[in-house]
Amino acid sequence: MGESSENEKDIGHHIGIVLYRLPKKNHDAMVSISKPFNEFFKKYGVLHWEVFQLDSSRTMEPFTNISKTVSATEDEELWIELFTFNDGKHRDEVMTKMEQMQGDKSCEEIFKQFMNLISPGSSVVTGDFGSIKGLGF
Repeated sequence: MGESSENEKDIGHHIGIVLYRLPKKNHDAMVSISKPFNEFFKKYGVLHWEVFQLDSSRTMEPFTNISKTVSATEDEELWIELFTFNDGKHRDEVMTKMEQMQGDKSCEEIFKQFMNLISPGSSVVTGDFGSIKGLGF
C-alpha cells in the first residue's frame, strides 16, 4: 500500500458539517462548552472534530462569500464544525449511538446551552459528505 493511500485511510473518507451563526457576544460561552462537546463526540466514536470561525467576509469575484449566503450580520460570527468518520457506515453507527444518548442529562444540558447561544431565529445547517476518490493528494 502506497503512502498516499495510508494517509487517506488516516484522514477518513466521510465528513459531517454543522454551520451556524453566533452572536459575537456569545463567542466565549460557546468556546467554554466546546470541551465537553469534544469529550462527548470522542465517547461516541467521532474520529476527529474541529471547529472553525469565518475570518473574512471578503469576496473574490465572481463568487459569493458564504456569510452572505447564510445572512450573517456584522454582529455575528459564522462557525463551521467538521466531523470526520471512516465512511458512511461509521457515521451511521456514531449517529445511532448519539441518538440513543437522549437520556444522558449532561449531554442534553450542553446541547440546550448550544441552542441558546446561537443566533435567535437562525437555523443550524448540516450535511454529510463522502470523499470523491482520485482527485486529491
